[in-house]
Amino acid sequence: MNGAGIQLTKGKLAREIALMAVAALAMALLAPFGMDAMPFGTRLFVWLVFAIGGYLCFRPVVAGGIALSERTGLPLWLGLALATMLASFPTTLIVAGTLYGWQLGEMRLGRLAVLYSNVVLVGGIVTALQVLLRRNRRVAGESASPTHADHNKQPDATVPSATSPAREEAPSPDPARLVFDKLPPALGEDVLYLENEDHYLRVHTDRGDALILMRMGDATEALRGIDGARVHRGWWVARRAVSGATREGRAIRLQLVDGREVPVARSMVEELRAAGWF
Repeated sequence: MNGAGIQLTKGKLAREIALMAVAALAMALLAPFGMDAMPFGTRLFVWLVFAIGGYLCFRPVVAGGIALSERTGLPLWLGLALATMLASFPTTLIVAGTLYGWQLGEMRLGRLAVLYSNVVLVGGIVTALQVLLRRNRRVAGESASPTHADHNKQPDATVPSATSPAREEAPSPDPARLVFDKLPPALGEDVLYLENEDHYLRVHTDRGDALILMRMGDATEALRGIDGARVHRGWWVARRAVSGATREGRAIRLQLVDGREVPVARSMVEELRAAGWF
């Protein structure tokens, strides 16, 4: 990942943690669940631990659920459910430790199980909201992003009459320029693969990578002159970038020349095998 990508990730993380702190402050002021008997400072500390601890445990759940689904072939909803249940273990310990302190070792297993089930319920709601927000951001990005047809739309030309001289038609532009022109010149035009990042695309070339605002469908259409394929809903790979393939159960992953591994969708396995990709 390039430096810009790292700065973006750090900035997004800082904003989200700040949002959790604001939410904790609001809950400390509201003092729900009988917490009004606690001093304000104690309430604020408790809610900060709940909010930020829960955030750190549940922030990777969606990515983890997607990765679990891709590697095992499980339905996406089941992968998300398993990731939610796994993240609920450390979150339960954080909540229990904050509420009961040194008495945590004296908690009965039944009470801890009830607390875990409550955390799973809340975590499931949080995960569902994350999925909806990601989907809405992607839809909004696709609506804002110009389509391939819009890029290539030309004003209607006047049909020449028999008495008017014929005008020489300009050569058709290279569709791949729709991608190339968005890249920093230093990266060149030797595109190896594309990956989705929310409603952006990260374009990898033999010189590095960069984020561009473009839909995967439009980019793969623009690059159809290059020997490559959309091997997964979130990945397009040039054939020259593939160095091999691995198989784990029913899951197949392409090994790329830069050491990256890319999942292959089940619907693409036969087509790529017939084309000699692996």
